[in-house]
Amino acid sequence: MRAIAVLLLVITLVVGIIFWWQHALIYQPRPYDSSYDHALPANGVALAYRLKGSKQTAYYIPGREPVPKRLWLAFCGNGSLALDWTTIVRGYPRNGDAFLLIDYPGYGRNAGYATIASTRASAEAAWHGLTERLHMDEQHLRLCVIGHSLGAAAALDFAAHHRVERLVAIAPFTTLREEAAGVVGGLLSHLLTENYDNRTCLAEVYRLNPAVKVVIFHGTNDEVIPFRMGQELAHKFPSVEFVAVPGANHASVLESARATIISWMDQSG
Repeated sequence: MRAIAVLLLVITLVVGIIFWWQHALIYQPRPYDSSYDHALPANGVALAYRLKGSKQTAYYIPGREPVPKRLWLAFCGNGSLALDWTTIVRGYPRNGDAFLLIDYPGYGRNAGYATIASTRASAEAAWHGLTERLHMDEQHLRLCVIGHSLGAAAALDFAAHHRVERLVAIAPFTTLREEAAGVVGGLLSHLLTENYDNRTCLAEVYRLNPAVKVVIFHGTNDEVIPFRMGQELAHKFPSVEFVAVPGANHASVLESARATIISWMDQSG
């Protein structure tokens, strides 16, 4: 009986730790340090806005003209920051596209606490703040989204609520619960209180715009989100273009595929 009691106590402790610490496992917020002091390009704008009274900052990098040809909303991975996307922006051709780089609540200079709902609300607030700055509404801007890892899920979630023309998902999972199952097991994964579902979001993206162009980039050596998950998403939606990145892991895929990613984003039409 003592052994059974100890076993039950251990199980309870493990379940409790996973339940209460799951946010820290999903989101890894950090502030900007001095290495980012000059990350924002000279023409970039720190776009301040508020979310339920808390201060938030996104970053707008305009195109050649006051009104962008296309606007890309960029969502970073769980341990990254919005300004990390400047590595892509610096190599991007001056074709008229503009970028809105999004930090999640609690990340960078943002106050708050990241959840699916607060991330969605923050992206919406940043987006509306930019449309006011540009004196335009959504119907007159060609929207595109890009995201890496958790950011791919945030990008898909945004695209499921807006009509987008192009979508780049880098190292996406199928669902957050299925990703968690690979870490803690199928049974414990049901303790997850939030579940990004990229399959459902992709279905809604295609419903809103059947002509949307979608590409998935995934490193063949991804040690965080299995390569097969990107393949499964592409298999379920035959219109999705799938690009395997040989030898790339979860982090290096961004650099290994950078030129190909930029080339795909730069395509006309």
